[in-house]
Amino acid sequence: MRLFLILSSFLFITFSFGQNEWWKPDADNTSTTQTEKPYPKGEVHIKKNSSIDKIIKYKATAIPPNTTPVIDGYRVQLFFDQNKTNVEDSRREVLRNNPTADTYVQYKAPNYILLYGNFRGQLEAEKARASLLSSFPESIVIKDKIEFPQIKEKE
Repeated sequence: MRLFLILSSFLFITFSFGQNEWWKPDADNTSTTQTEKPYPKGEVHIKKNSSIDKIIKYKATAIPPNTTPVIDGYRVQLFFDQNKTNVEDSRREVLRNNPTADTYVQYKAPNYILLYGNFRGQLEAEKARASLLSSFPESIVIKDKIEFPQIKEKE
């Protein structure tokens, strides 16, 4: 009995609104053309904070893509710390010994990581790690996306 009552009320609601076209503008007027507008013009007033424009401008700025091609390779992770100044001090130490060294500082939460070199093979990276082992005993070789190593010109 309850099921019959639910079904009958559902059908009654469906059929009572099914024939009424109250949602269409000018349903009884079929002579409406494209030039006539059935709705009156309205005005919209927008009040917004001035900081919204700054946010929109910031979000709309285009970030240029990485222009250097990258390949799979190896780097030596020399040092990591949560304090960026400690990582920068370690980077200065590496550059003091070898001014042409490729060093990179990456942030992977919560640490800053000092990476060294662009090595295509793991053996090259291990050799570089062995040469830096006295200064950075915790260094390890990791897989990473590297930039193309510079080709040394013959003199």
